[in-house]
Amino acid sequence: MRAAVGAMVLLALCACGSTPGPSGPGPLDRGPKAVSLEADPNGLWWDAASGTLFLADDENNRVLQWTDAGGVSLVADLPPAPANGAGLGNLVRMPDGTLVVVRFGGGTAGDVVFIRPDGSTHKVPGLKPDRRRIGLTLAQDGQLYVTYFVRVSNVNVGSVARLTLEGVEQEVIGALEKPVGVIGVGDALFVSDQLAGKVYRAPLASPQEYTLHADLPSPDLLAVGPGGSLLTGSREGKVFQISPSGEVGVLAAGYQQPRGLAYDAENRRLFIADHDGDTSNGTTHVLQIIPVE
Repeated sequence: MRAAVGAMVLLALCACGSTPGPSGPGPLDRGPKAVSLEADPNGLWWDAASGTLFLADDENNRVLQWTDAGGVSLVADLPPAPANGAGLGNLVRMPDGTLVVVRFGGGTAGDVVFIRPDGSTHKVPGLKPDRRRIGLTLAQDGQLYVTYFVRVSNVNVGSVARLTLEGVEQEVIGALEKPVGVIGVGDALFVSDQLAGKVYRAPLASPQEYTLHADLPSPDLLAVGPGGSLLTGSREGKVFQISPSGEVGVLAAGYQQPRGLAYDAENRRLFIADHDGDTSNGTTHVLQIIPVE
């Protein structure tokens, strides 16, 4: 697997294309390119207005940013978490610039943290620490929604909840197995259940009335892709594209474990948090950038 990653890096260095950037004449890299990181990226968020990709560093309990001109830099270290108790999931950027990140917590230290535009970091108060939170989205109704599951008698019990930064977490969808991704698209929420191998569609007005949208193997975090499609990675090393009517196809393959995804619609490129799940010989986590035509 590492040999394949190395080959992709060499290919990227030799064959990547660039075009004028959205905010000036600087180079804009559409890939294919593998960006080496001293981090394990999980959740990704593309901010089109500033041309900035935000990354939740699952390994180091911090948020990073990447730009074409500046590369990777630190946004902020997050509030301390218990040893081996952080594990970042997805992140979103609120309209006022606040970055919100979920922390998995392994069943004992799950929470949600956020970074204000002034750089100060905070923890959402009063949340249940046994909830393993992974997915997060900001929906059309202006509300945050989070996925989580708990272990009851060694069985997963998963839910989607409406969340406020003041500490209110109200379940809106229950009876899931391992909900990972959630994303708001128009008047609906889409939720990926990794163990069930399904993506569901839930109307915002009545989320509990969710229906099956697509079947696919081990879907991870969700992103909006071209033409109103949904994108998700899988443990098989593939990035799947789900059409608005629910048909599933493979957009890209040959990666390690694609987790978070972010699509830059203006420049038709996709960012992939490519996680190395094989720790037997070190790890090679990378940020992949690929063109999407």
